[in-house]
Amino acid sequence: MHKKDDGALAWWKSRIKKNPKLAYALYVFFGIAAVLFYLIGSGIRCSERTEQKDDRTETNAYAAEKRDELEQRLVDVLSKIRGAGRVDVLVTYETNGEIVTATVRQTDEDVKDANGTGGSETSRSVREVTEPATVETENGHAPIVLYEKEPIVRGVIVVAEGASDFSVREKLQAAVHAATGIPIDRIEVFEMSYDGS
Repeated sequence: MHKKDDGALAWWKSRIKKNPKLAYALYVFFGIAAVLFYLIGSGIRCSERTEQKDDRTETNAYAAEKRDELEQRLVDVLSKIRGAGRVDVLVTYETNGEIVTATVRQTDEDVKDANGTGGSETSRSVREVTEPATVETENGHAPIVLYEKEPIVRGVIVVAEGASDFSVREKLQAAVHAATGIPIDRIEVFEMSYDGS
């Protein structure tokens, strides 16, 4: 069997030596094949990175929405405290919020048997794909949300017209503490300037 293989290899070598154009064509063919394999592999990795980036974008948008929502709710509540007047709030965070969605894992298995004169070979390849589980809604497909991780608040700054009054300042701090659960020493209350700037 090896002699036949050596004979075929010797035949190809002699053909390539006799015809340089054939050698050139083979080099071009293998070069193009290598570039195609590289581009196909890069395309798969690129699409995986794009999907991960889309997930991060959704998480960042969710976190920004949660931050804005908390600040607005605090402004609405704190401005109703007697003596507080006009109120602005800034909330800082240690972590962003996150939506955790259900995923579906699919496994494709490909088994090939090759029977030759020298015996049999079996090759097996497994490909695993994980994608978000969705449910059909009126507006199309939506991901199935398992749970939401709320952002963790680091501190709160409150600027209020009535903050010069000590009792108003205490009430504002107590209200923020009750709403967010953060310690009083992480809540700063300042008096708003008269021009509102």
